Amino acid sequence: MKETLTHRQLQSLIHVSNVLNSSLDIDTIIHSIMVQTVSVIDAANGGVLLLYDEKQGRLIPKTESNVNGEMISQVRLKPGESMSGKAFSAGKCLIFRNRAEVEKATADLSEENLHYMLEAIPNLPYSSIAAPIFLKGNCIGVITLDSFEPSLEFTLEDIHLLTAIAHQAAVAIEKAKLYHEQEEAVKQLEYLNDMISKQNHMLSRSVDIHKRLANLVLHGEGLDSIIAYLHEKTGHTVLLFDDLGEMISYAYSHHIDKEDLLLIRKKAQESMHSLKTVHTLIEADLRENPFLTILPIGAKPTLFGTLIIAAPEEIRDVDVAALEHACTVISLEMVKEQAIFDAQERINGEFIDVLLSGKMNNSILQKAKQMNFDPMADYLTLIIRMDELDQKHKRNSIIRHLVQLSNRLFVNNQLNGITVGGHDQIVLLLTFQQKVSNTYAFHQVKQLVSNFQQEIHLKNWGTTISIGIGRIHSTLLKATKSIEEASKCLQFLHSYGKKGEVISFKDLGVQRLLFQNSEEDLLDFLDDAIGPLIAYDQTRKGELLPSLFAYLEHNQNAKEAAEAIHVHTNTLTYRLKRIEEILSISLSDSQQFLNIHLAVSLYPFLKGKK
Repeated sequence: MKETLTHRQLQSLIHVSNVLNSSLDIDTIIHSIMVQTVSVIDAANGGVLLLYDEKQGRLIPKTESNVNGEMISQVRLKPGESMSGKAFSAGKCLIFRNRAEVEKATADLSEENLHYMLEAIPNLPYSSIAAPIFLKGNCIGVITLDSFEPSLEFTLEDIHLLTAIAHQAAVAIEKAKLYHEQEEAVKQLEYLNDMISKQNHMLSRSVDIHKRLANLVLHGEGLDSIIAYLHEKTGHTVLLFDDLGEMISYAYSHHIDKEDLLLIRKKAQESMHSLKTVHTLIEADLRENPFLTILPIGAKPTLFGTLIIAAPEEIRDVDVAALEHACTVISLEMVKEQAIFDAQERINGEFIDVLLSGKMNNSILQKAKQMNFDPMADYLTLIIRMDELDQKHKRNSIIRHLVQLSNRLFVNNQLNGITVGGHDQIVLLLTFQQKVSNTYAFHQVKQLVSNFQQEIHLKNWGTTISIGIGRIHSTLLKATKSIEEASKCLQFLHSYGKKGEVISFKDLGVQRLLFQNSEEDLLDFLDDAIGPLIAYDQTRKGELLPSLFAYLEHNQNAKEAAEAIHVHTNTLTYRLKRIEEILSISLSDSQQFLNIHLAVSLYPFLKGKK
């Protein structure tokens, strides 16, 4: 047998070579190898091309002709397994002349591979030929051809042609791989170039923003100017929240719906609880700007707040990088504002301490005038105290907010004053810039207190607030008396277990006796005045004491009192006579009536002590 190709085979080989060289796409080349090989070898009705996967150590089908591609692609042949595996291991073209040789060669197929092969080729071929594909001395795959017609058999000449085609296939695959690698290298370079360009753009943008923000800070523009600049630069809604989730600055082109604002505030509070130190992106149920980018201000364990960008879509990385730089500037500005606040608090605190000490001199009076305090004006004091707090680490922040809220609500065109924050309370010293009656001035302050309570109620700070109000006193020297009275009001609320209430020294009335007498003396007085009545009610239905309360509350009007407790007037009259008998008094006696009235007024506060 000559190992040279016939003229016809040479023409076929040239045709195959031309087809293989017409493309550089590796998948196209592999498919063309199979199609052209089947077309130029007469006995071939179908076949498969397998490439060796070094990681798996298996020959894997890459393309096929006239077989079930979905099934054959599942086959994984070990070297030496079946016809293709044997050709791979032998490193030479093998011919299986008849079905008996085919059956013998495929007898070692694994159960799984046999299943897939039978699904792909229901009937075994009558003959087969398998040629290895060599590249640089290494076998990289196998071309296997099958004949499904008994009259067509593969010949030795077919071995020569298939071997030549396999060589051409190796060259074409190598060329395609090199081209693919070059393409990938070019793509990688383009990607790296794009990344460098983006990073340079991000760096340039960040530096530009950082410089502009630094200039704003150096010129004392403050947080509002910083937030407005970020809005201008990004084109998105920008909101700044503090560590309590309170919005302290914002900038946006379109009005934000109240419900949307509440939802954004909730997200700000949640982000503070999570204590994340990197930016996060969430999609919220908002009408216009559902994408929220949340950036922390500060670092663990001290977070000053959060910066939130609301946009109609996810903001670009370049903007995120710039905003992260901005957060550093914002945190420094917030630290500066906190330092200014602390310094002002210290000055105000020293002034209040001097007032309480009573050591007034020309220097203090001069300082008072600088603070717009007229030494001869009228003065009134409020003390606002936190009763309880869910999150104690938020105490300083809440105190700061209470001071700021007090300054905003109380220190206005009609009132002047200073606010001093302490451990769990603030002292607010107010003076009236225009001379008004005490009645009007006190009414005005109580209205402002009501507004203050309403705003506190809307907050979610986990605390309740009690407020004590002193009386109005003339001259700055006597302002200390108003401070003491406001303090006594809070002491009164604390002593009798009351929280979240407002009480003024002026409205205390007879309850002031609680401050001026010992608890033991007051209990003795209560026992002498209405002790027998208390004891009587405790052993019976308990109707006399409430009847007495109603009678006194309605200014001794028996008809109104009876209606209030839903009894007949005659019933109330009988009960009042029974009270006189038990206490051995007469309610018509002014002195005895005064004692009973005082005792009834004090009883609600002392009954828990009794």
